[in-house]
Amino acid sequence: MNETQTGDGTSVTAEPRSTRRLQYVAAGLAYMVAIVHLFHPTLGTPALVAYAAAGTPLIDPRPVAFVLSSVAIIVGANLILLGSPRKPIYALGMILMLVYIGGYFGWHALGHGAWWGGLEHGWYGHSIAEILLGPAHVRDDRIALLSKLAELALFCVLALLYRREP
Repeated sequence: MNETQTGDGTSVTAEPRSTRRLQYVAAGLAYMVAIVHLFHPTLGTPALVAYAAAGTPLIDPRPVAFVLSSVAIIVGANLILLGSPRKPIYALGMILMLVYIGGYFGWHALGHGAWWGGLEHGWYGHSIAEILLGPAHVRDDRIALLSKLAELALFCVLALLYRREP
C-alpha cells in the first residue's frame, strides 16, 4: 500500500491500482453469481414464489439456499464497498464459492438429491466426467456453465485479494 500526505498533514494509505481493479472484478463476479442464483428460473426466487403460490411445502432445499446465499453475497460485496474489514469477507466468499461448486457436483454425484427426503427416488449418481461432459449438466446447461465459471473465477480473485490483504 502507498502512503500519501494530505493537505492537512495527515497520511492516507492508498490501495495499489491493481488491487483496486481486482476488487472491482470481484464485486462484478459476486453480483453475477448472486444474480444467477437469485433469479435461477427453477431454483431461485421464482421457485420460492411458485411454492408459496401453490401452498405446497418446500421439499427441495435449493431455492432457499440459492436465495439466502445470493443475499449474503450482495451484503458481503456491499460491505466491502462501504469499507468494512475485507479479509473475513474474502474468506467467507471463498468458502461460499467452494460450497456452490462442491454442492453442484455433490448433488449430481450423489443422486440428484435422492438422499434428501421427499425428492427423487432411486439412484442417479453421476461421475465427475458425466457431470462435466454429459447432457443436462455443465456441458449443455448454460446457466450451470456460467455459474460454475463465475464461481471459480470469483474464488480465484478472492484468494488473490485475501493474500494481498494485511
